[in-house]
Amino acid sequence: MELLRPRHLVLVRHGESEGDIRRKEGLHAIRHPKDEEQTETGHDHSQRAGLWIAKYILGVYGFKKFDKYLTSPLVRTRQSAQSLGLADNWTEEVRLTERNRGDIQGFTMQQHKDKYPDSYKKMHKYPFHWVPPGGESILAVSHRFGTLVDELTSLGNVLMMTHRDVIWAAHIPLDGLGLDDVEHLDTDAIENGQVIHYTNINPNSGSVEGTELAWKHAVQPTTGTQKMQRNEWINLARP
Repeated sequence: MELLRPRHLVLVRHGESEGDIRRKEGLHAIRHPKDEEQTETGHDHSQRAGLWIAKYILGVYGFKKFDKYLTSPLVRTRQSAQSLGLADNWTEEVRLTERNRGDIQGFTMQQHKDKYPDSYKKMHKYPFHWVPPGGESILAVSHRFGTLVDELTSLGNVLMMTHRDVIWAAHIPLDGLGLDDVEHLDTDAIENGQVIHYTNINPNSGSVEGTELAWKHAVQPTTGTQKMQRNEWINLARP
């Protein structure tokens, strides 16, 4: 009988980008959001995330590198992947790309409300199912992310650099949340540089339990959360 192998799937949200700044200031994009870059602060976010991963995942679990390094092909994520300082052999994976917002790409909230009032209302009423004009719903993002995860089940350790909406969408295939629960998640809590660690290793016993990624731990290295305490882990095991 083959011994159970440890598995680690780590998702990282890119560091602060030019788009994050303009949205905070309520400004329209001056270039297409796909071309917006990581800021200097964003580089620091990603660098801190890389140091945390090196110490508390690679170091704690005793492996030198991940089996696969995947990044969204967008500029800010590719830059953030390099800023982690963990590898040079990143592979671009289109299924990790941020949600396509279609005709409202780069709009401010007010511009969206003024030009597409019906869409604006649906965005607030049904955020997970809402489809931007000419764009993509989070439900569709969840589906494409799920197909990627299914393809990686034979790999032991995978590191992904991606976006907030993709991490939101990942709660269905990885956490097993239902549509009602996932729609009410606070997505603002998914901050730049956040690290989300899934594993099949019980953090209490240190033993491998099955093949499923049954444990989850999320940290924000940029705020100094450096300890891996047992009560920070969530058991995702389902009947």
